[in-house]
Amino acid sequence: MKKLFLFKTENIFLALAGSAVIGVGISYSDFYLFHLFMLVFFLYQIHIFKKNNYKVQLNFLSSYHSLFLIFMLLWYMITLFWVNDYFLAFKYIFYIFCGVYLSLNIVQYSKTISKFDKVFSVLKYLFCFELIISLLESFSSFRMPISSYSNISYYFGKQPPDFTIDSLIRLNYLSPPTGFHWNTNDLAIAMSLVLPFFLCSKKIHIKLLGTISVSIILGMTASRAAFLGFILLFCVYLIFVKKNFFTLILIWIFTFMVFWTIPQAKDSQNPRLSELAGSVEALELFLRGDLDIGGSLEWRRELTENGLKALKNSYGIGLGAGGSTANQERIGPVAGRFTSMHNFWIEILVEGGVFFAIIMFSWYSSIIYHLFKISRTKSNPRLIFYSKALFLTMVSFVPSAVAASSTIYFLPMWIMFGLSISIINLYEKSDHVANQKIKLTVN
Repeated sequence: MKKLFLFKTENIFLALAGSAVIGVGISYSDFYLFHLFMLVFFLYQIHIFKKNNYKVQLNFLSSYHSLFLIFMLLWYMITLFWVNDYFLAFKYIFYIFCGVYLSLNIVQYSKTISKFDKVFSVLKYLFCFELIISLLESFSSFRMPISSYSNISYYFGKQPPDFTIDSLIRLNYLSPPTGFHWNTNDLAIAMSLVLPFFLCSKKIHIKLLGTISVSIILGMTASRAAFLGFILLFCVYLIFVKKNFFTLILIWIFTFMVFWTIPQAKDSQNPRLSELAGSVEALELFLRGDLDIGGSLEWRRELTENGLKALKNSYGIGLGAGGSTANQERIGPVAGRFTSMHNFWIEILVEGGVFFAIIMFSWYSSIIYHLFKISRTKSNPRLIFYSKALFLTMVSFVPSAVAASSTIYFLPMWIMFGLSISIINLYEKSDHVANQKIKLTVN
């Protein structure tokens, strides 16, 4: 009976983790399948809490990295004392609660490497499924129902964006995919989080097929920030993981040759080759900034300037939860429709304040450092693989996060946090660390 009870608990949790990957992919308006599983799992945990005579184990909160997530939630709740818009504030805090709840449950569940493997296995298959869907969207007329480019998205409570004629022409060239997400930028970030796991795979066919597929999707999304993350990822991978400068030079030569030769084929008699050349040319212009769909560079800069000005007026304490959006709504939407910050790191600074931003950036840097340190050890091979991939993921996320309007409700980010903290905790409890402590005691 006890085994059956544990089996049910595990299944519900894995369903929760899997639904976080799908996110808006199965949703109606702002209600996701994830929210349903979160409610079910939360009620189930309350049932377990009562069954255990109101006793609960919080060992997974013993590390600084886990405790910060609790601190983050509490800090934004404290900001309710000075926010200007309580509706936006409570909505923002709900997003943080969902993310923190997801991350900490991943940490709590992943007490052993075998359990971590189970979580990773579920996430792996779902992300690969999203990759296949994204490729279909890139090279066919297929669209996910919830995509911003879908003709039936309004049946799912979505309001399609109003593209300009010029934007539609360019988007037709790029044939942008969205995967499980509403827009291309969120998909680009998700793919940048997945790519390191392909790069770090020891199976050559998986490494090549996965890397090429993700690279194509990143190109088709035409996200400049994700593209910068892509470049940073490869540079860090080759310098700190593979340590092969010659390979890095070859990749840059190959990339230059592709971008130089393919556009020459735009007048080809082969319609497929001509279309591909036109797509690459449009993509090249977009990434260089010569083609600025919707004036994104201009209005992103204006959003940032407005946010930093408001931060200065708050004397560095921050505008509080949802404050950047509330401030922009008060001033008036940029370009007539944008109120979200569209830069996650600036959003953290403007809303959380200078004090919180310093702590969060230090926390984030600490996770990157610990993952890198683990990747250089001679511990469990699985730990080394996971730490390498997550190290690269956390690094590439820094520029990639700028692509989205906000990643505070981007569930794959919270999955990344949960997995990273879990690996650090598992390493600290590993035989390798135990042996190192014994050696130090003996000496």
